[in-house]
Amino acid sequence: MIVKMTRLLLFFCFTSTLAAWGQAYQPKSIDYDSYDFHPPMKIDLILAGNFGEMRDNHFHTGLDLKTGGVEGQRLYAIEDGYISRIRISPWGYGLALYIDHPNGLSSLYGHMQSFSAEIDSLAYEKQKKNESYILDEFVLEDSIFVKKGQFIGLSGNSGSSSAAHLHFEIRETATEHALNPLLFTCFRSKIADTTRPTITGIKLYAVTEKGYMIPGKSSYYPCKLVGEKLVVNEGNPIDVSALLTENSYLAFGFQTTDKLNGAGNVCGIYHTNFTKDDTQLHEMKIDYLNFDHNRFLNTHQDYFEFDQNNKHIHKHFKTIINPLAIYVQNNGIIRWENCAGNYNLTATDVHGNKTILAFALGKPSGSYAKNPFDKTAGYFFPDSVNVLLKDDFQVLMEPATFYEPLQKLFKRDTVSTYITALYQFGEYAIPVQQKFDVRIKVPALRADFPVYKLAIGLINDKEKLTYIGGDYVDGWVEGAPRNFGKFVLVVDTLAPLITPLDFMEGKIITKFKNLQLEIADNLSGVSSYKAYLNGKWVLMEYDRRQMRYIIPLDKHSTPLLRTGNNKLRVVARDAKGNESEMGWTVVY
Repeated sequence: MIVKMTRLLLFFCFTSTLAAWGQAYQPKSIDYDSYDFHPPMKIDLILAGNFGEMRDNHFHTGLDLKTGGVEGQRLYAIEDGYISRIRISPWGYGLALYIDHPNGLSSLYGHMQSFSAEIDSLAYEKQKKNESYILDEFVLEDSIFVKKGQFIGLSGNSGSSSAAHLHFEIRETATEHALNPLLFTCFRSKIADTTRPTITGIKLYAVTEKGYMIPGKSSYYPCKLVGEKLVVNEGNPIDVSALLTENSYLAFGFQTTDKLNGAGNVCGIYHTNFTKDDTQLHEMKIDYLNFDHNRFLNTHQDYFEFDQNNKHIHKHFKTIINPLAIYVQNNGIIRWENCAGNYNLTATDVHGNKTILAFALGKPSGSYAKNPFDKTAGYFFPDSVNVLLKDDFQVLMEPATFYEPLQKLFKRDTVSTYITALYQFGEYAIPVQQKFDVRIKVPALRADFPVYKLAIGLINDKEKLTYIGGDYVDGWVEGAPRNFGKFVLVVDTLAPLITPLDFMEGKIITKFKNLQLEIADNLSGVSSYKAYLNGKWVLMEYDRRQMRYIIPLDKHSTPLLRTGNNKLRVVARDAKGNESEMGWTVVY
């Protein structure tokens, strides 16, 4: 947070090193042929998604294994080990298990329906201790040891999953780096793939020396198959003269994906090698991924082509702020006077299937366009500390907050709906890597105004208000968004509204399998929710698909019920600390 103006000035003087962003590809010293893991399921392993596939804001870090369109497939530990971590959430991996193995690797099983009895008991004890359905705990002190091939639970569709499947990962335990499971021969041999990768287009860019794309200076060329050969530009040399720009270079992106046998799902590419006149320019290999850097997918790919046109274009060059360790060779930025020649891109999947694209560029000619980035006063640059200081609105962004030079767009609009002006900073559609600091000056308010209920809101590209949050500090409200857009001060003094859906006061619940409620909040969102049965905490989970809260009447809760009247109490709190409580008498 920005605490005071002095801190802003300190950051303004901050000198950042870019060394941390220069990490190079280093192969893991793993003998992938030496492992004989048990499969996580005893059914045919068919992929719905592979390792390194482009997703929203991240590379996919595992395999999505189809479960025959149903939940409840039995899951097995791939190797001896112990349960090291349990996660339970309405979002993300849903119900997930982590197993650490003696060989220095860990396995992860996500979107599960349920755990085995022993693991479920441990998870429930942790939930009970925390009085929370949501759980994310390392459980080393309560180690449950498992043997290779031991049953650990059932597959499901929990968390942010959109269809029944198993999300499966292998990680290097010491670093937490996600490894490509298909590099392990024992898994690769169980998943059929005779399908070659696809290369469907080329995109050419004018870029700066630091790899930043120059607006309006790019051209896309589709590929088509002529006989057995991929062809671009009807087989003629591509003329890049229209891209000529002062103080710039030429760079390339390739639209390439992969598919595997047995499914039509579009998967990610594993390995590409790009050459000019037999000299290697760029090589990418997605063997492993560092979770700390995974969101930098947004600068590896052509973000707007993916976001707006669903094109999977891998940039074969990188910006100075890209720390992804997937580039074996990175020399993809070429001087205009050296760009004419013959080029080859070879795309290869983990099974060794290959696709090759050959094309040529002609020698460019003509005048050079002006480079807008030469006028640096009009832009914020990603490799610098950036600040905006207005009397009533201030921003601090550390290096690598965003990916491409950001036009200094700021506008103040008075809107009667809100207690402050509407402050536009940047555009909502521009991707952001990490949270940045924003603060808004609190206007003159009545003496008894609850300033600690103030927060920052953001108007998104659909003109919908989303809650950012923030704290009142010395006459300002300070928050940390991860989007640009229109910012405004909002106030939240209303507690969540609790509504029973299938029961009421005096309801007989003897035959009920669960009790269902709705908890709704007007602005900041429900941050915690708890249920108590006859004074004892009872598990209440959130079903995000049905948008309701559910109290299961099961082996954990029914022992708390007594014959006759029972007191049920539900407490809900929002992110601004507003709390509501309701109670009912139910009959059992």
